[in-house]
Amino acid sequence: MEYDRMLAELFGEEDRAREMATRLAELAKRSPESAAAEKSSLLAFIRGPMERHFHYEESALFPQLEGRGLGAEVQVAVKQHDALRGLADKLAGATAGEDVRGLIFDIARLMLHHTNFEGDYIYPELTHADWRELMKETVEQKQTANP
Repeated sequence: MEYDRMLAELFGEEDRAREMATRLAELAKRSPESAAAEKSSLLAFIRGPMERHFHYEESALFPQLEGRGLGAEVQVAVKQHDALRGLADKLAGATAGEDVRGLIFDIARLMLHHTNFEGDYIYPELTHADWRELMKETVEQKQTANP
């Protein structure tokens, strides 16, 4: 298993979320029409790639991080995941013609806050060697659970 590749993918997912959030925050400021045009693609991103990323973190990565003394940081990250899911549900429930700029801006702001939080308070706590070991442990845990 190529753990460096797994790390690059994990951090790359964070970078993509950050880039999307920055673009969406700017777009939400432009017009109701431009924000509304992004509703379906934003929901697809949150409920697809972002949800898979959250699930991986919550089921495999976060338990390992808690074992390394990062329980408080993990709790904050999980609350942010839940808040993003809740905002996505609100966005999904928005009716056609409803001005969703504020909601899209809130999602973008929370995505930025979340990726910055993980980048500032979780990721730096481990060395590169620690991250590689963590990737190895999550793979082994998954293989043990699904023989």
